[in-house]
Amino acid sequence: MYKVLARKYRPAKLDEVIGQDVAVRILKNAINSNRLHHAILLSGPMGTGKTSTARIIAKSLNCEKGPTVEPCNKCESCISIAQGNNIDVVEIDGASNRKVDDARAIIESVRYPPLKSRYKIYIIDEVHMLTQEAFNALLKTIEEPPDYIKFIFATTAIEKVPDTILSRCQIITLKKIPQGLIKQKLKHIAEAEHVSIDEGALDIIALSSFGSMRVAEGYLDRCIAYKPDNLSTNDISRVIGVTDIETVKKYFSHILNKDAKSAIKLIKTLDEQGINFEIFVGQCIEYLLFVDITVEQKTNLLNIYYKSMLDLKQNNDSLTVLNVATYKAASIANLEKIETIIEKLLNSNITEVNLQNDINKPHNDNDNLFYSGNDSEVQHLSDDMDGNTDIDVNNNNLKLILDEFNGKIISVEKLKK
Repeated sequence: MYKVLARKYRPAKLDEVIGQDVAVRILKNAINSNRLHHAILLSGPMGTGKTSTARIIAKSLNCEKGPTVEPCNKCESCISIAQGNNIDVVEIDGASNRKVDDARAIIESVRYPPLKSRYKIYIIDEVHMLTQEAFNALLKTIEEPPDYIKFIFATTAIEKVPDTILSRCQIITLKKIPQGLIKQKLKHIAEAEHVSIDEGALDIIALSSFGSMRVAEGYLDRCIAYKPDNLSTNDISRVIGVTDIETVKKYFSHILNKDAKSAIKLIKTLDEQGINFEIFVGQCIEYLLFVDITVEQKTNLLNIYYKSMLDLKQNNDSLTVLNVATYKAASIANLEKIETIIEKLLNSNITEVNLQNDINKPHNDNDNLFYSGNDSEVQHLSDDMDGNTDIDVNNNNLKLILDEFNGKIISVEKLKK
């Protein structure tokens, strides 16, 4: 039976876990010095090696040559752990075994020592899915288990794990895998599978995986199924749904020129080509991090596209999500800071006068307003940037103010905040 690449090329020892140098060093030193904690929590994004690392720890502890950081992967214990059928290494899915009764079953089985191995090991994946009652039931057992028991937890959402559990575990954090290392691993897999693939194609897969080795291997699997050999950049782009960086630049050229119509037209074309908009938004965010625009523009645009990425994960109508983000981005791309606008007004030919005796005009001493009245009324501007300055605005300067603020009554204090 065919075995998917993610399983076929799963790391078998700590040295094969890529992109996790700190975590690997901690585990190696702990195993070598016999200081491995009885409860370990592996935290990190999906596809970074949490479950694989948990199995490697189990093999290191129960290998016939162990405890060792170099499990032989040949003895009965190593082979059965790798296959997931070792009687003394219990793998539990936290999502489907999350109730208090499931926790009580674990507590009951902890009483019995391992049948064949050195340690009895419980690997609980997605441990954050357990209910509060289940966590509470496990507290005492996790804190003081028998000497032959080891717990290894894995989670993609450590913030959902109660502090009472975290305080009883040795927390080891796994990070997203750098694109260069993902590309290197993919190249190794392609050579082992006798598949010819362009360097640019590997770059696209590594970029699109967002730091997840499992996602990258899944993409490569899909591409090989589409075309067993001689995979080109165009092949990969078509299968995964990724556009090139020039298209991203063209898109933001429209955005920065406030040309929403052209940007929307480009988005429609990408949708017809089957482009993956979640990946496209990721490309947009990466592009914005390095493009030469003002800090204010960059901050506003990053906020918009980061929000749209979150929306894409929860909304099936990806085209609408991206269209909304595009209109928002085009509308704010060239906004100026309120301080800059105020400075422009102050640098215009506005004469300062004292309006303290002008009690008939509709302004509040506790608020600073641009008041737009009729031609016979005095227009007021009070600015506290350089102290409380009251200024009279003649009709010519009134036009400048109304042009800057679209004829609206503006609270300077609120805008500055």
